Amino acid sequence: ALSLENGVVLEHCVRFPLIIDPSGQAIDFIMNRYKGEKIQSTSFLDKAFMKTLAGAVRFGTTLLVENVESVDPVLNPILNKEIQRTGGRSLVRIGTEDVDYSPKFNIILTTKNPAAKLTPDLCSRVTLVNFTVTPASLQSQSMSRIMQEEKPQVEARRKDILKLQGEQNVKLRELEEKMLNMISAVEGSILDDDRVVTGMETLMKEGAQVEEQIAESADVMKEVQRAISAFEPLGSTCRELFILLTAMRDISFLYEFSATAFMSILECVLVKMGPVEGSDEKERASQLKLEIFTEAAARIGRSLSAEDKMVFGLHLARLFSKDDSIVDGSKARSLSEISSTIENLFGDEFPWQGRGLNCLHTVVESDVTSAIPLLLCSAPGHDVSGRVEAMAREHHKELSSVAMGSAEGFDTAAKILGTASKRGTWVLLKNCHLCTEWLAETLVKKLHSLGAGAHKDFRLFLTSEISPKLPTGLLRLSDVIVAEAPTGVKASISRFVSRISSDRFESAVTNRIYLVLAWVHAVIQERLCYIPAGWTERYEFTEADAIHALDAIDTLISDSSEGRGSIDPEKLPWDAMRATLCRDIFGGRVTKQVDQEVLDNLVDSVFVCDCFNVNFKLADADGAPTLPDGTSKDECFAWIESLPSHTLPTWIGLDANAEEARAERIAKSVLKNVGIVEIARINDE
Repeated sequence: ALSLENGVVLEHCVRFPLIIDPSGQAIDFIMNRYKGEKIQSTSFLDKAFMKTLAGAVRFGTTLLVENVESVDPVLNPILNKEIQRTGGRSLVRIGTEDVDYSPKFNIILTTKNPAAKLTPDLCSRVTLVNFTVTPASLQSQSMSRIMQEEKPQVEARRKDILKLQGEQNVKLRELEEKMLNMISAVEGSILDDDRVVTGMETLMKEGAQVEEQIAESADVMKEVQRAISAFEPLGSTCRELFILLTAMRDISFLYEFSATAFMSILECVLVKMGPVEGSDEKERASQLKLEIFTEAAARIGRSLSAEDKMVFGLHLARLFSKDDSIVDGSKARSLSEISSTIENLFGDEFPWQGRGLNCLHTVVESDVTSAIPLLLCSAPGHDVSGRVEAMAREHHKELSSVAMGSAEGFDTAAKILGTASKRGTWVLLKNCHLCTEWLAETLVKKLHSLGAGAHKDFRLFLTSEISPKLPTGLLRLSDVIVAEAPTGVKASISRFVSRISSDRFESAVTNRIYLVLAWVHAVIQERLCYIPAGWTERYEFTEADAIHALDAIDTLISDSSEGRGSIDPEKLPWDAMRATLCRDIFGGRVTKQVDQEVLDNLVDSVFVCDCFNVNFKLADADGAPTLPDGTSKDECFAWIESLPSHTLPTWIGLDANAEEARAERIAKSVLKNVGIVEIARINDE
């Protein structure tokens, strides 16, 4: 109904329309509607835009301008219809010249960004038409696509009947208007005018025939509805799933899932399952339902944080089982109980953790296309661009990388994108959180303009820190993978030591200090997982702090050694190193005295001369790791590899029951977010 209303508005609007069309279906409708009138498509990025605009104004053709989020001032005289009439000519100014204005000229502005910030000034000069997909329209689209695959003949018949009913209603309306016009044109008594009486009798007979045809069409449509009734619950399920995806944005700005993303999930399932002749319809519908939930979990799960995977999993379980008690937040549950609820319903193989970085090549080959960029979001300090580069080398793909953040990077990225989209190569734009304005103003429009015209093998990868400044238009257009850094002391030490260049591993003394610094950094990071027990608040400790500490320690040791190649561990500037770490580098982020004392005790316990002793324990706890005997680069990495993946709380100075308290806190957070999503879902319905 909304699309019908929008169609009527487009047909009769006085001002030129501006269409919000996230799915691109309205643009297809417009191109089909005006295909007999030589419609031209362009955008502000088109170098020949001015020439195309002037030609359309002069010759009275329809012009479709895509990716309009802010209007070029050159259009102001046209939108305002500032027509000058001189010597029998109608002129409008375009740029610096006056162009003959044809009364048949029509311009249609469109944007695919539903979050576009349109100014009140612009809205006052255009007719705004919003084609954003509603849950009801998505249900209709989903149902139509399912029937095309499962019962193509029935679906074709249904479409023919709908078209016929529309034509019959139009004809009935025309007959009614003819009758009214005939009556209004009568002079004197209607009964005295034989021509009018005869004409009305003819119209009434034709009207009766049309009404009879409408009744017959309605009966046939009932038969069609009965034929597809087994699949109707599946359409409702698609609608509810889409509402759930929309509701997820209430717990994070990052969760922007478009109707196009959902339809791609459905398309993937239908293509993978394929039509099966002679199968039981209800059983087939059940199989499709499970497969849709499985694919949604795999694709959406990779875009969520670890906690929010549980939130989404519980809502999927509620939707699948129709059991509202699953999302009842009043009942306390542990993390194991939450996981069990999901896995008991769907099975152990259910991919609710998401198909993400560990299946990166599968995602690139199967889940994204040349028109859908892959956005890899991570926490500060956790760079995942290496995964993309390694994959490109392994599969012999040509990959062009650009570090973003400067004007030179913007120009380089634009050129590489244009070339790669034609040649079918891969592009990696790094650190996109440094150029969010460029992403919104240039990249999103560029991607929309490429569309289906890009080479099928072209792929665009973006890496970024998780930032609320990332444009909504890009999030909705992209397939997002949230790449969370692995937790645990071993993972943190491994990441940090891997970033130290090989030429720094020259001295056995400094190598030992590097390992001690890596331990301190890892403990500081791991304690962030146990707030408020680990730290009283979430301080912004990053890997950059540890790299800064590395440089500071190198400088202190170099100054104290006075250029000598080696130095006695007892003569190292221990006090200066401890003070630098506790007061400046790590301590500079601490605001509470109790946390400062924890940091002081941690640094003071390991940055001591005794750390060069054999079997020096890094923590006062049972089973705590000891530093290796050797300190060459290979021996350092071998020692890191020997550490257990799981970190006991006692190793980082916490009580043994801290793990239970942390799990309880996470479970409460999950259940709280489950309630937030449930409220948003109910409101959206």
